[in-house]
Amino acid sequence: MIKYACPCCGNLSLDEKPPGTFEICKICGWEDDEVQYNEPDYEGGANEISLNKARELYKENKLML
Repeated sequence: MIKYACPCCGNLSLDEKPPGTFEICKICGWEDDEVQYNEPDYEGGANEISLNKARELYKENKLML
């Protein structure tokens, strides 16, 4: 089975190809959202924080979604 990279953590954890699947990453908890994928500084939608902020927090091991 092919796995796809999570837009937030980059791990191959998604069953469908982003963006816009609304699938939740089992590793970092990010919910794939097409709006936030295309506008990574947008806060709201499927996730409360922006994609860029979530990436930053994940790199610092502080992401809690």
